[in-house]
Order: sequence, then C-alpha cells, then structure tokens
Amino acid sequence: MSDVLRRIEIPIFITAFCTILQVIPYYFNIPVIDSASATMRDWMLLVVNCAVFVGVVSLGQVHGKRIQRRGQHWEYSVVLIAFMVVMALVGFPLEMIGLGFDNPQYLFLFNNVLNPLGGTMYSILAFFITSAAYRAFRARNFEAGVVLVSGTIVVMSNAPLFTSSLPFLIDWKNWIFDVPNASTGRGVMIGAALGAVALAVRTLMGIERGYLRGGGEE
Repeated sequence: MSDVLRRIEIPIFITAFCTILQVIPYYFNIPVIDSASATMRDWMLLVVNCAVFVGVVSLGQVHGKRIQRRGQHWEYSVVLIAFMVVMALVGFPLEMIGLGFDNPQYLFLFNNVLNPLGGTMYSILAFFITSAAYRAFRARNFEAGVVLVSGTIVVMSNAPLFTSSLPFLIDWKNWIFDVPNASTGRGVMIGAALGAVALAVRTLMGIERGYLRGGGEE
C-alpha cells in the first residue's frame, strides 16, 4: 500500500480532478458540479486558514528560539510575539465578552499601531523607488530616453507646482496612461494568461511536476 501511495499518478490525478471541477462550472450549468465546486472552494478557505495558523506557529518558533538564545536583536522578537498574542486575543471572534474585530481595543491597535507601521514600511520603499528611478532614467539609448521623458511628465503632472502653471501636463499624463501604458499592460496580461494556460495544460497532462516537491522522478 505504501508503494502505491508514493506513485506520482495519485497527486497528478487529484490535481487534474480538482482543476477540472473548478473549470466546468464556467462553461456548463450542472447543479451537481456547481455544488461540488462551491464545496471545494470552502475547503480551500479552510486549508488557507490552516496554513495561516501554521505560519503563526512557525513564526513563534523562530522568534522564540531567538529570544531563548539571546540572538541578535532578540528584543524585537519579544515585541513581535507580544503584539502578535495581543492582537490575536483582542481580535478573537467572541462578541459575547467584547472581543472581535469591532471592539475598541482591536480598532485602536489596528489604527494606531498596524497602520502607522505599514505607512512607515511604504515610506522606506520610497527611497528604493527613487534609487531605481534614478538608474532607469539614464538616457543611454532611445528607449531609455522615452522612459525618461514619460516618467518626467508623469512625475510633474502629479505635482501641483507644475500643473498650476502647465495644465496641459495632466492631458499628457492621461494619454500616457490610456494609450502606451494601457497597451503594454494588455500585452503583459495576454502573455501571463497564455503562460497560465500552458501551465494548466502541462499540469493536467502530468508534465509539470514541480508541485510534487521532487516526487516527479520515475
């Protein structure tokens, strides 16, 4: 029995069956398959939630070991675990004792701790974006020159200092977004869709076996 369970045909069959079960409702109205597809999506949500729980446990183990060994910056690990526990407790869905996403303690921590920290992370990313823009805006060839001119117009059109004296910059920016940028985005989306279709076909045919974690060898 153990040799049978090790065979790669079983996970490939399960993957193909689940995929087809999700695809059929898009093309055919079969109540039984629609119900089975909806049930499987609920199962997926359960698996995702279990994965989040596993991630929390893994995070606790990693930072717990760092605290135990007094590793580098272990004080930050203490803060992380403390806030993780507090957020989990005050956000636990027990409305009868005043807990949940709508209680004042959870909203206070979310609005005054989590949101400012997220804004801080995005503000740090601004420096990396500026550095990348500086490297990208070097007009070493024609294509780089087009990127430089387009980026300069977009940046200037978002600054009231320039739009107040040069209002036509807004129209230029809208044209850049609506014509060349939109067409490029559609090309990228078409390429990604074709790649997704090819990956799905390879998976259904048993050719793509990367999800087997090394179990694809015969």
